[in-house]
Amino acid sequence: VQTMFDEKNSNYDLRGRYNYKNVRRWSKKVPGKDIFNLKYIFCPINLDNMHWTSACIFMEQKKIQYYDSMGGTDWGKLKGLLQYLKDEWKAKKGGEMDVSEWELVGCQESTPRQLNGFDCGVFTCMFADFVTKDCEPVFQQEHITQCRQRIALSIMKNCAIE
Repeated sequence: VQTMFDEKNSNYDLRGRYNYKNVRRWSKKVPGKDIFNLKYIFCPINLDNMHWTSACIFMEQKKIQYYDSMGGTDWGKLKGLLQYLKDEWKAKKGGEMDVSEWELVGCQESTPRQLNGFDCGVFTCMFADFVTKDCEPVFQQEHITQCRQRIALSIMKNCAIE
């Protein structure tokens, strides 16, 4: 998502602004090259090289939801992701995408919270793990050691753990 928002642009006036040109080739790696046939698009987001958050685009539900283990919501990123969908629709399908049914959802009160300053990456991975299994994230800080082990096992097996 940093590429989408031109976070490394040397021109400070352009840094942080949505830029479809930077990401228009992303969908070439999607099976069938059509993101609109996917169920989810999970987007890890790094904030100022300090904190990991994420957003998930629920294609069937027409919803983009923010997940932050510190409880924040970056509405600019959510709006940028919706703009990405509109731009991708225009580029791949032609015409304007009707976004009237789409909903942007900020971080929920029920979203698990970290209790330290260094587990945000684990929380971000676990948000993806739960959401892509159609489950609400229900883990807590006390589960992070097991979560780290689950992530390590997934990496070693080169696949998500069921």
